[in-house]
Amino acid sequence: MASGLGRFQNPAFVACLVSAAAAVVVTLPSVTNGFVYDDVWVVQQNDVVHNLQLKELLQSTYWPQNRGGAMWRPAALVGFGLEWALGGGGATIFHVASIGLYGLVTGLVALLGVRLFSPTVGLVGGILFAVHPVHVEVTANIVGQAELIAAAGYLVAMLAMWERGIRDATGPRAALLGAAVLGFAIGLGGKEHGLTFPGAVMVLWWLVARRRGLRFKEIVRREWMSLIPVVLVALIYLVLRAQVVGEATDAGGIATGLSRSSILERSIVMLPVSLEWLRLLFFPVHLSADYSPLKLVPQATFGFDHAMALVMWSTILALVWLKRNKATMVAGVALFLVTISITSNLLVPLEILLAERLLFLPSVGWAFVVAGVMVPEIGAEGSRGSMRRLGFLVAIAVALFAARSVWRATIWHDNDRFFAQLLEDAPDSFRSHWALGWFAFERGDSVAGERETRTAIRLNPDHPQLLEDMGLRYAASDRYEPAIPLLARAVALDSNRLSSALPLAVSLGRSGRTGEATQVLNAMARLHGETRGIAIVRGEVLMNAQQFDSALAVLEILISREPKVWAVRKMAAEAAARAGRCGTALAQADTAMELAPESERTKIQADFDRVANGKLPCK
Repeated sequence: MASGLGRFQNPAFVACLVSAAAAVVVTLPSVTNGFVYDDVWVVQQNDVVHNLQLKELLQSTYWPQNRGGAMWRPAALVGFGLEWALGGGGATIFHVASIGLYGLVTGLVALLGVRLFSPTVGLVGGILFAVHPVHVEVTANIVGQAELIAAAGYLVAMLAMWERGIRDATGPRAALLGAAVLGFAIGLGGKEHGLTFPGAVMVLWWLVARRRGLRFKEIVRREWMSLIPVVLVALIYLVLRAQVVGEATDAGGIATGLSRSSILERSIVMLPVSLEWLRLLFFPVHLSADYSPLKLVPQATFGFDHAMALVMWSTILALVWLKRNKATMVAGVALFLVTISITSNLLVPLEILLAERLLFLPSVGWAFVVAGVMVPEIGAEGSRGSMRRLGFLVAIAVALFAARSVWRATIWHDNDRFFAQLLEDAPDSFRSHWALGWFAFERGDSVAGERETRTAIRLNPDHPQLLEDMGLRYAASDRYEPAIPLLARAVALDSNRLSSALPLAVSLGRSGRTGEATQVLNAMARLHGETRGIAIVRGEVLMNAQQFDSALAVLEILISREPKVWAVRKMAAEAAARAGRCGTALAQADTAMELAPESERTKIQADFDRVANGKLPCK
């Protein structure tokens, strides 16, 4: 009993416990939320998550193929798969897991603050992190677990690297390095911005040098080899990501205004956006689940907002220089800049200019800066009067932030409430109307679905996935003429986009535009090779043009490469029968029957009957 009570006299334990408890209390209202917005596509309607096949989960893209097939986040998908199995497909288990993960991450933030600075900084920073309203976009939905996993791994890796750095040659330094590398790998499996970890290590080494009274380069000289396994893990991750996604740095698209290639030009666009970072962190009054281009207009030419941003950042950096002896100020700002470096769009252009969830990990640095300003003295915890003032300031900030977070969490209760609030927060966001259109189609309301999706296209005519979605809707209802320009535009914006090019070729072929369809297929074949999908569509286009012998020749080449694909053999049987080659038609249909699943055999039998009864022009 005495030992148990003694833990509550340990400042580090108290800081972690109180911070984690605050995080759990603030996020509890989200436990009744359902599958909302991106949760539907990534989890609720994703067969990969439902099957719980580890190999498939590790080899699949984060976004399903029918939603663009972007990103590779295996740790997040494995977590979703386990939770789907444990909860029987219900949303509650996911939200319980998110609440637990948020408590864990917040406890790690507090512990990091204690270890790097002081117990008071850890406590204040942890509590501020726990209740911050911008975190609601991470904790109130399900897909936010990618952020939580990434942050948990990242923070564990930082703590392990710190403990290794402050120890002498003796002690469990090898084990600490192993823990750091493992945490880094798990964080990368959650989300890509874990790649910024080596930069965070530099900040830790600066703090180690300061703590031990050594020069920074001495610590670097002693510890640099510990980065070798980290870099190796990062390289392996990028290679595997390229195999799954198709490109190591592919972000699934590039946001409007970021198509320029140079860092300088992207910096000009992002300068005004950086003012929004500070607004969201210090004054999170107005929040939105979306900040797409019509909500936040990218500015490629230097203007007033750019000047304001330059003044703001110059002031911050000047304060850091003036307060360079204050560890929380220097390290907090440095951690913020490091962790936001990828999501800032400077290093790599991404699909999103701004999102509240992208501030989740960077807000760790923010919490340490604010806590350091509030705490009178690092190391010496200050006078009783100053502690009372500190408590008063923290209480006000916590109360305001917590109230905003609790109310905001209920927005993600269901899609109806979410989209009503989204349209209020961001009425000019194309994503708002896109999602409304998608859910209208799912409800069977095609009129509202088409209206909302067309509104989204009007607001942002340069988003390939949006154009593809509407084009596929038209093509599925045999409305090929309106489908063709949308799919063609999607291909023009992304020349590698097979998911748009193949339905475009089908639509052109069914509209009698065989030559144009062939041109599209030839262009895709030059980029991707004659894949199964291209060969199948080529066969269909030729059949629509009544070039049955040519279609059969294309399909037979594919069959020679992939002899066990029953659907291709069924199609070849159709082409052979229409070409009057009954023996080939019956042979292909017979093999298709053997290969096909039971549920498909009735359809294939119909082909037998059509051939046998002479309803197709066999000779």
